[in-house]
Parts: sequence; C-alpha cells; structure tokens
Amino acid sequence: MNKIPKWLVYCCLAILFWGVWGVVAKQAVQYIDPWLGQVLLTMGWMPLVFGVAFSRNMRIGHNKPRGMLYALATGIISAAGNVSFFGALDKGGSASAVVPVSGLYPLVTAITAVIFLKERMNRVQIAGIVLALVAIILLGEG
Repeated sequence: MNKIPKWLVYCCLAILFWGVWGVVAKQAVQYIDPWLGQVLLTMGWMPLVFGVAFSRNMRIGHNKPRGMLYALATGIISAAGNVSFFGALDKGGSASAVVPVSGLYPLVTAITAVIFLKERMNRVQIAGIVLALVAIILLGEG
C-alpha cells in the first residue's frame, strides 16, 4: 500500500478547517459587522504570527525583501477577500451557497496563471473551468 503524500494530508486538513471556518463565519456576521469580523479573524492569527516571528525559519530565504513584499501583498489581497466573504454572508447569502461559490477562487488563479505566468491548460482543466462557471451560476440561483 502506498504512503499518503504529506501534501495531501495538509490539503485534507485545509478542507476540514476551511469547511468549519465557513460555518463559524456565518455565525459571526449575524452578530458583528464584516469589517470587525476581519479584524477579529486577524487577531486569531496572532499566536501563530508570534510563534513564527521568533523561529529560526525567519532567517531562511534568498531574496527576503521581494518575498516579504509578495507576502504583504498576499495578506492585503486575502484580507480584501475575507471582508468580501463576510460581506456576502452579511448581505443574506447562506453559508451553503457563499462558501462553495467563494471556494471557486482557484478559477481566478488558473486563469491569471495562464495570462501572466504563461502556463498551459489541458482539456480536462479547461472542462473543469467551464464546470466551475456553471457551478457559480447554479449556486447563485439558490
């Protein structure tokens, strides 16, 4: 029997945590503003931030300024996405529709990778994108 790859274990954990996160987020916006939700979400990261800030891994990297710039941009973009996600829940979207539709964000990643990184897609991946677009339409009808 083959050993399960470590990356797949982490992907499964991400699915589990993000799945629960979507339900908890829906509960949060019933009581607070989406912007406050983002602030509190960020505060939830603080124990991890402090743990990493004082680790030996902070010294690893061959181009730290560039990596830090990309990481900062990632944080800003992620925060904008989170506020949008909380806003969708706050404006009446059900968790059962908002979470799957917003979970189709890899669609944007795939398309921008083709445009900016000159990556190629095969027929199966193109079919997946078409099905994702159909899913957005179908889930948006609910």
